[in-house]
Amino acid sequence: MPDSKTKLLIVEIDDAFRRHLAERLRVEYFKVYEACQESEARQILQRKIIDVVLLGMREFKQGGLTLLKTIKEIKPLIEVILMTPAEGISLHASIQAMKLGAFDELHIPFDMKKLMERIAAARLRKQGNEKKPTIQDKPQGSDARE
Repeated sequence: MPDSKTKLLIVEIDDAFRRHLAERLRVEYFKVYEACQESEARQILQRKIIDVVLLGMREFKQGGLTLLKTIKEIKPLIEVILMTPAEGISLHASIQAMKLGAFDELHIPFDMKKLMERIAAARLRKQGNEKKPTIQDKPQGSDARE
């Protein structure tokens, strides 16, 4: 089942939380990459095929929105799920994140079953978007009004 694994990137500064989450997801047969800094995340995104990013917003705060924007610029089809502390992120920041292309937001602590459901939904959306024809894919002589 190696090629069918969902490939995740967890970007989280809290080492213990990131490692624990990564191990839990690996047990569920996800391929998991980890980054604790923006520079690490960029390198992984440029070198690996990633389906879904789990972006920890606790320590990143406003920088997390910048990182979200960067992720969507590097790989627009990657889906990003924000992991936010229930008390730490403003409604305004959440709205901004959705406008920047975040797929979903889960408040920490979250239920692992719920997280896996959202990861599966994010991967399905990514796969659907990858199959959509682009302007370059249109056959010659297509109607110009499309």
